[in-house]
Amino acid sequence: MIKVTNLKKSYGDHQVLDGVNFEVKKGEIVTLIGPSGAGKTTLLRTLNWLDAPQSGLIEIDGVKVDASHVTKHDIHALRSKTAMVFQHYNLFANKTALENVTESLVYVQKFDKAKAKKKGLELLDRVGLADKAESYPAFLSGGQQQRVGIARALAVDPQVILFDEPTSALDPEWVGEVLGVMNEIAKDGMTMIVVSHEMRFVRSIATKVAFLDGGNIIEQGTPDEVFLNPKNERTKQFLKVANLWTSADDYVI
Repeated sequence: MIKVTNLKKSYGDHQVLDGVNFEVKKGEIVTLIGPSGAGKTTLLRTLNWLDAPQSGLIEIDGVKVDASHVTKHDIHALRSKTAMVFQHYNLFANKTALENVTESLVYVQKFDKAKAKKKGLELLDRVGLADKAESYPAFLSGGQQQRVGIARALAVDPQVILFDEPTSALDPEWVGEVLGVMNEIAKDGMTMIVVSHEMRFVRSIATKVAFLDGGNIIEQGTPDEVFLNPKNERTKQFLKVANLWTSADDYVI
C-alpha cells in the first residue's frame, strides 16, 4: 500500500533523510521510534509533501510521486490518500469542534452543510465528543482537542493517517483518552504511521516498529523483535538508555 524508495531530504548541508526505504501494508500500524533528530517527523511529513524531499519515490495506494519531477497534480493526489494528526492539534481557534471537523468536507470535498454536519457529529461521537460539538478549542482540554484533530483526520476518509507525536503535548491525565481512540481506530483496520515516544503504546498497538537513526531506518520488525531481541547495536543502546531493554531474558517496559 505504501512504498518509499531511496527518500532523501536535507536542510542546507544537514542531511535529515539519507536514502530511506520502507513499505507499509494495508491495515498495518507502523511506529517510528528513535532519538531526537533522527528524521522521524521529517519522514512522516514527506509522505504527504508537507516537507518536500529532494529525491526518491513515494507510492501510496497506487499514487506514485517522483521527487525529481513532481507536479501539483501529483501532490494533490498524494495528499488525498492521507490525513495528518499534529502534535499541537492545529485547530482553528475561531471555529467550534464541529466546524473544525467539517471544514474540509464543506470547502474541499464540497459537501452541503447539512450532510457535512451529520458526518461531523458522527465522527465527534466516534471519538467521544458528541457533547462538545459547539465548544471552541479554548474550552477543550488538550486531550479533547487532540480527539477533535483525530475526528478531523477521519473526516476525509484517508487511506492512511499520519500521527506526529500525538500525545507528547498532553498532560499525563489526557494521554490515555487519546491512545484509547487511536486503539479503536486501529481495530477498525485503519493504516497508521505513528511517530511516538510512548513506548508502552508502541508496544501495545504497533504491528511493525521502525527504528531511525542518522536519517535512515536501521532496524525494523514486530514489537517483540525490536524490543525483545534487537539486532542492531545502536537499537540496543537506544533501548537501554530508555530503560526498555537489557536482554531478551530481562525485558522491561
